[in-house]
Amino acid sequence: MDKTEIECRFRRSVDSYEDNATVQKWIVQRLVELLQEYVPYSSRTLEIGCGTGLLSEKINRLWEDQQFWVNDLVEQMCRKTIDRCQLPVSHGLNGDIEQIPLTGKFDLIVSASTFQWLAHPRATFAKLAAHLNTNGWLIFSTFGKNNFKELKAVTGQGLEYRSIGELSAWLSSEYDILYTEEQIHTLKFSDPLDILRHVKKTGVNATSLPTAWTKGRLHEFCEDYKIRFLTDGYCPLSYHPLYLVCRKK
Repeated sequence: MDKTEIECRFRRSVDSYEDNATVQKWIVQRLVELLQEYVPYSSRTLEIGCGTGLLSEKINRLWEDQQFWVNDLVEQMCRKTIDRCQLPVSHGLNGDIEQIPLTGKFDLIVSASTFQWLAHPRATFAKLAAHLNTNGWLIFSTFGKNNFKELKAVTGQGLEYRSIGELSAWLSSEYDILYTEEQIHTLKFSDPLDILRHVKKTGVNATSLPTAWTKGRLHEFCEDYKIRFLTDGYCPLSYHPLYLVCRKK
């Protein structure tokens, strides 16, 4: 997994992300509901993969006197969220969460639509547990095996998404898993080209699409997509969000 390429794709999408992140906004809303249901209070919170601050803005309003840190692989995303939430500059932790050092302990670590990019999820979950207080919370969404299934079928490439069972197995030594959920959201597009534009504008094309297109390859992609998936005049694109609520043992 090329984190440099991932960073580059998301950096290019900073200005277009929110206008196109339809499913991500639904995911944020569901995560907020889970936070309100399970976490009575957090005095120290870390968000991993803050992006442009869609979830950050809501977390920042949940609890009074909360100290809130945000992390993102993309420095511009981190800065944008710091400004949006009016956080101290020192509370922006830029870099790969698998590599950067963390200090102190948190009551809550939360993440939306980010952990599918982890190269070493088991080790990362253990690292995060070491920075949670006893009975601290790890609450996150990621994507399951049917995410972008149409793109993968047509292009033959894409992320190796993990199932709730796989994630739970990696989490179970450090956490009690209190709740899991999965959904399927299907967006409809009039043309496969619109799907390419959509994934480019949200930055999620880092591994799901070829890096270079010829005119012939683009035509072949569009025709293949229509043959396989066109239904009632629309081309579908599936999102498969997973939600896990975990408490440190």
